[in-house]
Amino acid sequence: MIINFPDDIAENLGLNKKEMLEFLVVALYKKKGIHGAMCGRILNISEMKFHGLLEKYDECVNYSSEDFLTDIENLKDV
Repeated sequence: MIINFPDDIAENLGLNKKEMLEFLVVALYKKKGIHGAMCGRILNISEMKFHGLLEKYDECVNYSSEDFLTDIENLKDV
């Protein structure tokens, strides 16, 4: 899928092409719950780099209390 935005929209938002894509991917991550690895794939960066990119947009990694409890259980097996 290819999405095109008129250049003036990005300019009015103060974003370049790369930043516009980052902004949209971060919104998908936060609002629709797509996985960080998929976000990295869209942006052609690693999942870890994507997680670092979240700071640029004042967002944090999606990590629920359920994720935390699952991690604790998994660590018990180590």
